[in-house]
Amino acid sequence: MAFAESSDREPRDTTFFAPAEYATPDELRQEAEACLQHPVANFLMHALDGLVLILDIHRQVLATNDRVMDVVDPEDGSPLGRRTGELFGCVHVPEGPGGCGTSLTCAHCGAVLAVLEAQRTGEAIHSECLLTLRHGDLTESAEFEIVASPLEVGPYRFIAVVLHDLSAVKRRDALERLFYHDVANLMQGIRGWANLLASGVTSSKSVAQKLAHLTDLLDRELKSHQAMAQAEHGELKPRVRAILPMEILRDVGDLLDRHALARERNVKILPSPEEVIHTDPELLSRVVLNMAVNAVEASVTGETITLSAHREGPSLRFQVHNPGEIPEEIRSRIFQRSFSTKGTVGRGLGTYAMKLFGEGVLHGRVGFDTGQDGTTFWILIGH
Repeated sequence: MAFAESSDREPRDTTFFAPAEYATPDELRQEAEACLQHPVANFLMHALDGLVLILDIHRQVLATNDRVMDVVDPEDGSPLGRRTGELFGCVHVPEGPGGCGTSLTCAHCGAVLAVLEAQRTGEAIHSECLLTLRHGDLTESAEFEIVASPLEVGPYRFIAVVLHDLSAVKRRDALERLFYHDVANLMQGIRGWANLLASGVTSSKSVAQKLAHLTDLLDRELKSHQAMAQAEHGELKPRVRAILPMEILRDVGDLLDRHALARERNVKILPSPEEVIHTDPELLSRVVLNMAVNAVEASVTGETITLSAHREGPSLRFQVHNPGEIPEEIRSRIFQRSFSTKGTVGRGLGTYAMKLFGEGVLHGRVGFDTGQDGTTFWILIGH
């Protein structure tokens, strides 16, 4: 597919990772013409399944197949001369002084790494990449299988990139594994107490209370997973009502008390503003609870986890603090779906759900601050 010429770029050579240099408009035009006239390049663009891009040595787009044009925003202009992250809307592009590939975060990007490795070795590179994309106010995670292959066209050395979107498959697998893990744990507890009741060893009232408690948790888990699936499809609507911030914090504190590791930490709830907010208490509690569980799992026995809420301008900020610092190399991937520091299959959805519910449904803003003084996850919402 031929493209109209893109606007001139200011030359930039500063980078934290991949080379930042861009081709000139004349160089791009010559490369694109050579690419479009080459039979192999045309075959790749028309015959291969998936999203196909031909990149020059600067990782800039020379040509794509029609499928790429179906998924990118047409209002952003011509793809010619843009890099992969710039084309698809990667949230980390502005962090790089020289565009896509030049930020510290890009050192962990599967797409950038595959292209650079293909350039270095002259061989086809198979990999996967997790991208966090922003379209307007919507932020979403996308997971791709990627093949980057060298392509010689006359005097030019291009890279043919083929992307297959695995997002739906990865999302389904992650949700299913997490669902079965959580439900299986609760069912094991219910089964144990039911067997104890049948044996007559303990009082029926005590066991009944435990069973009622576990059943309540099971119901909450089922609703939580259903809500996550609905939120990912844009079908979840908030049920707004008036509530005090302290009610949210106490609800989270009660739920956190049922977490095994939380019993070995000190959980502290600070005083909060005595002013009513209008939000979906169930969803907001889930967001703050995910922050609290993350804090518990990132801390050690005896450390203190602090839950608080305070006014910040016209908004209210709920936050959870723990003494640990998030390592530099994983900070940029914290909110990506399926990314987990624990290396457990099917986990890694807690921080992703913070963004999904907090921003996608409650229309707040979710983030974190980390350093020597510890880590604070927060959500800022209007009230």
